Amino acid sequence: MDLLEGLNEAQYEAVTNTEGPVMVMAGAGSGKTKVLTTRIAYIIKELGINPYGVLAVTFTNKAASEMKERLGRMLDMDTKWLWVSTFHSFCVRILRDESDHIEPYKRNFNIIDDDDQAKIMRDILKNSEIDAKPKEVLKLISKGKNGMAVSIHDPDMQNYYPILRDKYNQYLVENNLFDFDDLILKTIKLLRENEEIREKYQSKFQYILVDEYQDTNKPQYELMSLLASKHHNLFVVGDDFQSIYSFRGAKGIENINRMRNDFKNTKLILLEKNYRSTSEILNLANSVIAHNPNQIKKVMKSNNVFGDKPIYYNATSSFDEVSFVIEKIKDLKKKENLEYKDFAILYRANALSREFEDSLVKERIPYRIYGGLSFFARKEIKDIIAYLRLLINHNDDFSFGRIINEPKRKIGDAIITKLKQASEVNGNLSLYDSIPYYVGSGQGATNLREFKEKMDSIYATIENVKLPDLVDIIGEEMGYLDAIEANAADEEEKLDRLDNLKEFKSVLKESEEFYDGDSNERKLEQLLQDLSLRTDKEELKDDNAVRLSTYHQAKGLEFNTVFMVAMEENIFPSMNATTSADIEEERRICYVGVTRAKKHLYLTSAWSRMRYGRSEDNDPSRFIKEMDTTAYERYRKPSIKNSVSSSSSDVKRIPISKPVTNSTTKSDVLFNVGDKISHKAFGNGIVVNVAGDLITVAFSAEYGIKKLKANHPAIRKL
Repeated sequence: MDLLEGLNEAQYEAVTNTEGPVMVMAGAGSGKTKVLTTRIAYIIKELGINPYGVLAVTFTNKAASEMKERLGRMLDMDTKWLWVSTFHSFCVRILRDESDHIEPYKRNFNIIDDDDQAKIMRDILKNSEIDAKPKEVLKLISKGKNGMAVSIHDPDMQNYYPILRDKYNQYLVENNLFDFDDLILKTIKLLRENEEIREKYQSKFQYILVDEYQDTNKPQYELMSLLASKHHNLFVVGDDFQSIYSFRGAKGIENINRMRNDFKNTKLILLEKNYRSTSEILNLANSVIAHNPNQIKKVMKSNNVFGDKPIYYNATSSFDEVSFVIEKIKDLKKKENLEYKDFAILYRANALSREFEDSLVKERIPYRIYGGLSFFARKEIKDIIAYLRLLINHNDDFSFGRIINEPKRKIGDAIITKLKQASEVNGNLSLYDSIPYYVGSGQGATNLREFKEKMDSIYATIENVKLPDLVDIIGEEMGYLDAIEANAADEEEKLDRLDNLKEFKSVLKESEEFYDGDSNERKLEQLLQDLSLRTDKEELKDDNAVRLSTYHQAKGLEFNTVFMVAMEENIFPSMNATTSADIEEERRICYVGVTRAKKHLYLTSAWSRMRYGRSEDNDPSRFIKEMDTTAYERYRKPSIKNSVSSSSSDVKRIPISKPVTNSTTKSDVLFNVGDKISHKAFGNGIVVNVAGDLITVAFSAEYGIKKLKANHPAIRKL
């Protein structure tokens, strides 16, 4: 087997330059994994190096397994015991082998996960009589261990933090435990302090290779550079254009500069030939990333020179945007005989999936949320729905059981058992209505009574507030928002969960306009009933399905056709991007999105969007404005004869797919120009144009001219 067959010039150079430090900046789709595995095979087979003298580290077990499988085929050998693994697995192997030198730890040490850490910290806080959130303290400890800035604004926490940190670390030592941070840090400590062991591994690993180098943090760099300091054969492969994990402590750009400073003769090799995307797509990607000042300049060129230009559509509304995406999926699937799994809808925040999910359900198009859950299946959404159900139906014991300890209220099984007994004694009341008859004492009992008092208080105001406001009221009064702040694993998770709750306000806002009834309670009943009809089966999840994903979850994937949606200021770049470094990372995220597309790329924004329960008017993303205008085409709707307005906003729709009578009847049969209609939100109007299944309606001056789906359930002919 000729290992070098099929390599392009830059790949060949990266594989065969085996001596000395080498940095490969591998652009998207440039064959990074092929280069990495071929280089390992070349070193072993062609240079005759002992396979166990080569170390390769990456970030996921999946990536490590894939590398081993490829090497097994290339070398025709069992790769089970090769030093190809994740950073953490590598460190565990070292610490086990050198257990005699890691006192006070013993060889049979255990490794704890996030849940174990939280339990340990809860016990420490309880015994110390300190009022703090376990995960908040643990996040600070982890930041400190990984060389990140630990900023504490709370004066009390400034005093408590050093004490809690020291007690936590002491507990781990006394109980022979390692957390994931310590696996790397203790390995570095061992190598630094024990010259004999350091010399052993520096001599052993003649060649060291690091995958996804742009995602490394400070300790990971220190570990690899320490091991490579004898032979200097450190090979790193990554892409500074795809460094998008700073919120997790990644120091990609800094580590690129550190290596070039620490290893003065580092050879830089650029992989600029892309085997994934068309030239047109790469031209767009290059024009975006060129605006980042801090980069190793490279220009990606395609191996596939033929393709269509990317399309940009600035929709009138988010409903219009969703309709555009759905129609393009249906059209391309038919024209090019594609499968649903060939399509991906990418967005900056998880909450943006909601409207696309609704339309996909309605159109019976299967979909999957990549690396996540459907909007209505997310924990915080199911929790807030349970609160709303219990709010208007005290007999809902299922919802009561879901949220009585969300957030934690120390209401354990013993209290619930006694509550059930009180229910039976008093005529089988619901658990909620049995609370006044509960006679127990203690903090849990107090919290139980406070729970009912707060819920009753919220119910008393339900007709005096806007439905979307119930999300904030419940979140604040019941302590749910504080719990998210305190218990989220990291800043990304916290913002994601809060965004989902804010987006649910849009569902409630649309309910106000959509459902009949003269009371909020009646409208809420109808919404909750429709939500209960959204089963997993209805969401049509299977393997051949449209992929919905954030950019971060989609990194490393590729699709025939990609839709980058909601490309608007305050959404993408995120409103949380406040510094120039933040904007540069957001631009790299944009680059990642563009380079997921193989053949077709669509970029969309909307003039008007229902977001967080209110209508927003956002400018198109600055990244759209930065793109070379010759690198994409603007999509403009075909002109319609007698069209009254091409810029009118489309009606927002309720996200629940309600059955529609005669939904398959053509609109030109149902409606004619001059017909009078009634709309639940906009009142009475006159049809002024009919085009396929769209009608243009002139409403009162307050609402103006609207373009609507003729079979929309909010419409009836007068």
